Amino acid sequence: MNSSLKKESEQQARESLAALYRILDRYGMSDLANQEVGARIGDNPNHYLIHPYGSFYDELTASALVKIDQNGQPLEASPWLNDGGQNLARWIFGARAEVNYFVHGHCENVMAVSATEDGLLPLSQAAIYLGHLVGYIDYAFTEDDEFGDKFMSCIAAHDILISHNHGYYCLGRTAQEAFFRAYYLRQACEVQIKALSMVGGDRDRLRLVNPDREAGYRDAMYTSDDYNYDGETEWQGLLRWLDRQSPDYRL
Repeated sequence: MNSSLKKESEQQARESLAALYRILDRYGMSDLANQEVGARIGDNPNHYLIHPYGSFYDELTASALVKIDQNGQPLEASPWLNDGGQNLARWIFGARAEVNYFVHGHCENVMAVSATEDGLLPLSQAAIYLGHLVGYIDYAFTEDDEFGDKFMSCIAAHDILISHNHGYYCLGRTAQEAFFRAYYLRQACEVQIKALSMVGGDRDRLRLVNPDREAGYRDAMYTSDDYNYDGETEWQGLLRWLDRQSPDYRL
């Protein structure tokens, strides 16, 4: 993992972010031209990368990404930017110096769970190793300064933030860590929806993981010599697939 935490050059960050967009699309985790995925340029940490609004995830390339500053302002001529993406980049990277990537998504299964009072329940392995990272925030469409302050306060304390009735934000030190968390958050929510449907929505019939054992399971996962929970194991395979199918993402 140490090598993946080296400060990325701008070109490396561009290629990693373009790959992340393409991989999210492969797994059906895009939403037309909406949502936002962003990167910090490692060797210039006050500069960030986001996508030009209107671009679809499957067509993004390294050179198409737009560089903005810590105030969300573009540093180069660019097509239309979405203020939501600009705000997220400056809020997330401004609040979390160690975070270099984020995924904001609207996956239907996460939105469904976000619309319940219970939120994410300990029903699956994915929920166990992600649950302690999750926080919640009320949805707001208007992103004024008051909401920005609240968002930064919440994101400062959580690597995953679920927005009620809206979607999610997954943070990572690397592109692979952000993807890993987003992928398994979706899986955990999908399992929860299916489990609830099987018991007719009766929460008392769910078999929740024993809370006395939950922390022990999580500790065993994160200290395992056989598994990684930061996406490092899977990322190289995902890049090999991408290089076979869509090598133009590096351009």
